[in-house]
Amino acid sequence: GMAQALGLGELSVKSTLNQPLVAEIELTEAQGLNAAQVVPSLATTADFAQAGVTRQAFLNDLTFTPVINASGKSVLRITSSKPVREPYVKFLVQVLWPNGRLLREYSLLLDPPKFSPEAAAAAAA
Repeated sequence: GMAQALGLGELSVKSTLNQPLVAEIELTEAQGLNAAQVVPSLATTADFAQAGVTRQAFLNDLTFTPVINASGKSVLRITSSKPVREPYVKFLVQVLWPNGRLLREYSLLLDPPKFSPEAAAAAAA
């Protein structure tokens, strides 16, 4: 059959500015792999330098978790324990898997939280 080639697809951001990060990167062609075979991480300092991207210190707070879904869409979940204060974040992710290594650059745009009357009322209480 065809040689499988794991790929990294679209990034979607589920959090807003000044919140801990929650984002997902689509994993393509992940069928037949399990989460133990997919090892994502922030790329190395050398990779960042080669790409001309600053490896900002807060990027070390990011956690990359593979979520392999046999029947549906598999993703890399990206979370941080601390709130992200930068509205625009560039980073490189690497994924090690049995047939090789993937490296891809992503840009995150974090919107300010949507204004809601409930939140304002809670803040004023």
